[in-house]
Amino acid sequence: MSQESVEVKLLRAILDKLEKIEKLQALGVVKGIEKDQDKVELLASLGFRPVDVAHMLGKTQENVGAVLSNIRKKKSPMAAPQQTPPTPPLVSATPSAQD
Repeated sequence: MSQESVEVKLLRAILDKLEKIEKLQALGVVKGIEKDQDKVELLASLGFRPVDVAHMLGKTQENVGAVLSNIRKKKSPMAAPQQTPPTPPLVSATPSAQD
């Protein structure tokens, strides 16, 4: 076995342990949050992929995807009602008596 492959295996093992620590910390962050939707949103905002969020929360990937889709729809500028700009006052086309 070459020295490089030993180093690569060691680095992969370290990366695997770091990923586990990261997920455990993320679960600690969402522990006090009651709503699953809020948990999904927070974990996604921390950069976790939907498949990872689903695994951490014991949900299906489809469920997490649907929750994230609903969150995006609510935050979309198209979801907010459009406001019409105020109409400028009308100006009379007839000359006034003082002209």
